[in-house]
Amino acid sequence: MRLTLLMLGLVLLLSGVYLVTKQLGFFQQRPDHEAVYKSIDGHDLALHVFKPHSRSRKGTTPVLLFFHGGAWQYGSPSQFFPQCRYFSSLGLTCISAAYRIASVHGTSPAQALQDARDAVRYIRRNAHSLGINPAKVVACGGSAGGHLAAALGTAVDFPDPGFDPLIPVRPNALVLYNPMLNLAPGMPDHELVSKFWQAVSPFHHVDDSVPPTLILSGSNDPEVSVSTVNEFCQSVKNQGGNCDVVIYQGAGHGFFNYGHEQNHYFQLTNQDVTGFLKRLGYL
Repeated sequence: MRLTLLMLGLVLLLSGVYLVTKQLGFFQQRPDHEAVYKSIDGHDLALHVFKPHSRSRKGTTPVLLFFHGGAWQYGSPSQFFPQCRYFSSLGLTCISAAYRIASVHGTSPAQALQDARDAVRYIRRNAHSLGINPAKVVACGGSAGGHLAAALGTAVDFPDPGFDPLIPVRPNALVLYNPMLNLAPGMPDHELVSKFWQAVSPFHHVDDSVPPTLILSGSNDPEVSVSTVNEFCQSVKNQGGNCDVVIYQGAGHGFFNYGHEQNHYFQLTNQDVTGFLKRLGYL
């Protein structure tokens, strides 16, 4: 009898844990599969792939490729798993990429940028097996990951050992969440790239081929000012490109993350990104 009661209690406890975690979305946010896109210095770098879950879409899909934040030093692809699950439910393929970071690999932002380039090359080379349209690649990222996405979309001139003229790394669109755009002296995070900042600062490499861009940022962000975002966007427009900015009043850095502010900004940013993708004809 005592054993039966213990077993019953254990079942109820596990059921409660299951319901709580399900409500928090943990079960829904696992990637459908992982693909190693690069092995270097004994480390495998993986793409965490969320397949489209909409029955309405047939054939290949656009792909959203996310790069997490963390000042090129910390962070995990899991940061954008909630966004990936959301956009995969709309019929898109969504990928959150691992890249080398200082706390794990002892690397600099230069190596992170190279990994971002190689990730784009991998998904374009393997477009058929991934079920994606290589001409509809949307690079996305938050903070330092936003820098990587923006660097892919601009003409940054840092050396590229993996250069392949047949596989371009420039995306077809950009979605940037409080991105580190200007790495000049006196700007936040400059000290992390001080030896080569001019080569990797997206703000200083805007050209006439920057793809359609959406920037989402907070009015109270101490790392990425509203003026920096607006100046970058105006520079894109001056070159004949398309750039939209959405400023969320009262929001600080990382405001878009799942679980932040009761998911208020998570939902708002998803709506704004959805609108942007619809304007591009990707949804």
